[in-house]
Amino acid sequence: MCAVGTLICGWIIVTGPEPLKASIVQGKPVVTVGPLQRTKMPYKVTAYGTLNPRQVLELKTQVSGEIVWTHEDLVPGGMLAKDTVLFKVDERDYSIALDTAEARYAEAQADVEIEQGRYEIAQLEWSAWQENQNRSKTPSPLALREPQKAKAEAKRRGISAQMRRAKLVLERTVVRAPWSASVVSANVALGQVLVAGAPVGTLYPLDYGVVDLQMPIKTLRLMDLGVKEVTLRSVGDPTSEAVIGVFERSVNALTNDTRLATVRVRVDHPLESHGWVFGMPLQATLVARNERAVVLIPPDLIVSGNFLWIYRDGRAVRHQVQPLEQRGTKVTVLDNFGPADVIILQRPIGLFDGAIADVIRS
Repeated sequence: MCAVGTLICGWIIVTGPEPLKASIVQGKPVVTVGPLQRTKMPYKVTAYGTLNPRQVLELKTQVSGEIVWTHEDLVPGGMLAKDTVLFKVDERDYSIALDTAEARYAEAQADVEIEQGRYEIAQLEWSAWQENQNRSKTPSPLALREPQKAKAEAKRRGISAQMRRAKLVLERTVVRAPWSASVVSANVALGQVLVAGAPVGTLYPLDYGVVDLQMPIKTLRLMDLGVKEVTLRSVGDPTSEAVIGVFERSVNALTNDTRLATVRVRVDHPLESHGWVFGMPLQATLVARNERAVVLIPPDLIVSGNFLWIYRDGRAVRHQVQPLEQRGTKVTVLDNFGPADVIILQRPIGLFDGAIADVIRS
């Protein structure tokens, strides 16, 4: 058996394939190159914040009394248009007070007219007396009833103020929404007796909300020429509806450990967007007006570690790039290339960094 095995091994050695030989590339490697697709794009900054109402209104009544009517939407989650009547307080006592004040005003007006007549009569009597006595003497204010006239007019002004006050209080028995609002909380019911100044609910305005974004000041400086556009999306939901915000202002804020800028963005009618609620976290993309140079690269040409093969000064060079964003079928990278650089579209396997190469232009 040993002899048979020895014969088989010898036969394989004699008749088997020839051993592999190292393949040595003859001449310089050849690469296919093309021009860099250079362009410009605005700076973009991503920041995060929370959607907040522009203000919070704690709803209070300015008068005391029993609630006799409430709006059906004055409940948490309700939506109310501007000037909508929210609730009414029993007005009867206040209406009586206004009627009383109006009656007193009418009486005061009559007193003023009576004193005006007496004043005019006193003027005529004094003039007649002066002519009969052939005298020229300055009359005293009391003789002309000037103090009495002034007293009647002052009384009328006081009662007029009381009447306006009674009218204002009567108007306050009807409580209206100062702007279109979302009801956050409400504690109002028919028959409830309110005390002036007691809170009865909380409203958020619906006309616009605000998002305060914080970012390093050096990041904000990328927008020296201003903000062109602000796009807002719900955090964690890339399919959510994108909303365009309005850049309002930025405020530098110094803290113990960093320098931050707070950027305020206004969002008009935020709750009209599907799924949007106050308090939700948002991602904001701010597009600046100033631009930077970029290059559009096919993504399959970028190799591990964000490297790209380029042809520079007769050599194939591995060049590191900084991807910025996907734009269609291309990847946008920062333009950190030389003016004469071209991109290598095809290269042989085993090409090493810095190899001298011949080129074929696409």
